[in-house]
Amino acid sequence: MDLYNLHLNNSNIGGYFSSEQLNMLSIVQCQTHEELITFVSQCEQLKRSFSKADLQNFISKDLEQLKRNVFEKYQDTLVSHNSDRSVIIDNTLHHLNIKPEDVEIIKRIYNDKNIEIITYIKEYIKNKYPNDYKEIFKQAHRFISVERDQNKNIQYDEFVLLNDKLSSFDTLLIGSGKPEVVINKFLDENDREQFDFYFAKNDLDFAFKNNKHIRFHSLLTKGSAESFFQGRTKEEILNTLTSYVKTTIDFVNEYNSKHRLADGTAVINAIDLFNEIVSFDKNSQGQYENIWESRYGITINDLCNIFEYAKTHKPEGVSYLYNEPFLEDSERRKKVVEVLQSINSSSNGLIDTLGSQMHITFRTSDEQIRECFNDFKMLQDTKNINIQITEFDLSLSESETLKTIGNNPEVSYEDVYSMKRDRINSISSIINNSGVKLNGISYWSLTDNVDCNLERVRTKLLSKGIISDIGQVPTVCGGLIPTSSQYTNLYNDIDIQTEGYKKH
Repeated sequence: MDLYNLHLNNSNIGGYFSSEQLNMLSIVQCQTHEELITFVSQCEQLKRSFSKADLQNFISKDLEQLKRNVFEKYQDTLVSHNSDRSVIIDNTLHHLNIKPEDVEIIKRIYNDKNIEIITYIKEYIKNKYPNDYKEIFKQAHRFISVERDQNKNIQYDEFVLLNDKLSSFDTLLIGSGKPEVVINKFLDENDREQFDFYFAKNDLDFAFKNNKHIRFHSLLTKGSAESFFQGRTKEEILNTLTSYVKTTIDFVNEYNSKHRLADGTAVINAIDLFNEIVSFDKNSQGQYENIWESRYGITINDLCNIFEYAKTHKPEGVSYLYNEPFLEDSERRKKVVEVLQSINSSSNGLIDTLGSQMHITFRTSDEQIRECFNDFKMLQDTKNINIQITEFDLSLSESETLKTIGNNPEVSYEDVYSMKRDRINSISSIINNSGVKLNGISYWSLTDNVDCNLERVRTKLLSKGIISDIGQVPTVCGGLIPTSSQYTNLYNDIDIQTEGYKKH
């Protein structure tokens, strides 16, 4: 059976792995009891789940079964992504080194909607734990409470499969460089420990151990605009981002200087400087807009000033990307190209690569893709801009998913996979015929369960009352590797190739 990869002449193949997934793969990779003990004792997510006596008893247990148990314990530290906020805060508090009675007090106060929870937690813990509050804040920042992409429920054997296929990837795309991941919101801005690269360093160390390059994602994100910087003034945001960019570029330069892969190259070879600047929807005037300008008055020139340090201290051998989705939409693509040109007009040559995320469904037409790549070819020829496919997946849309579920589905999964194979072939031909020279291809949804599209579709159908349980939607067939239950006996002999697929 096919792997659902694009058949393009490019050997720079990447895959997206979250920090949680890399932690779970690290468990799978442990070869000895000692390695597993070391991992557990150093992992902030797990270290309070096992006592010293528990770790001492590891030695007497079967290693493979022990890894499965630790893997499941890791999943137990996470709560479902659609959990009530009170459940999420409860889960976090119980993993911090604070007294049970203080946990209950904070939870009671949390129910008062007039109190800003982060401010309250900061002040309460500072007063109750004057000698330990910084360590508690560090723990809170480093603990992941909410699962993503079904990590809480994915079987251990699926991660064994991912680990077996890891050799197929040259590059790992990691999301631990984002402002909301690096900046510890519990610490004051003048605190030198506010910028915490715990997740980034763990992810980079995993890549180094496995001899993989890293694409560092992402220094300016739509997510931070929507949540992390809400309620702040323009000046506060500019000051925070300026410090964050400088600290991050210094971190990248230092890590690269100390870590070289087997071929002598640095671990980090690409950084997404800008991610999703353009709005997903049109404004009241029917136009796509720069979300930073519309929300905070932050212009492209302001953003370029923030990233001047990144330009003047650019790490050797590193590409700087501007990454956007939905470029198959001609109007949105036009706005994105305008933004890219504005960036490089304001800071000449800052961005060398445009990344097209290419999250598409079966409803995306061949003609849309053809026009998109024709524009990329023109941009490449006239502006000398590199092009990457940065987050590819092809999945069922919400409406298409409805045709595959229920007791008498209109469309079988066998039909879907047949259609997907045909679409992959068609898309590959279009890209090859466009003449665009891609300098990288990365896949976002690695299996049919490790798939953000599945989470998104399930959540929408639940909110609309169309389904009552996420189990009613087993897959949206978005993964690079088809691991839906109908195909579990078919994927073991597949290897990722840039040209078709090869059976061992």
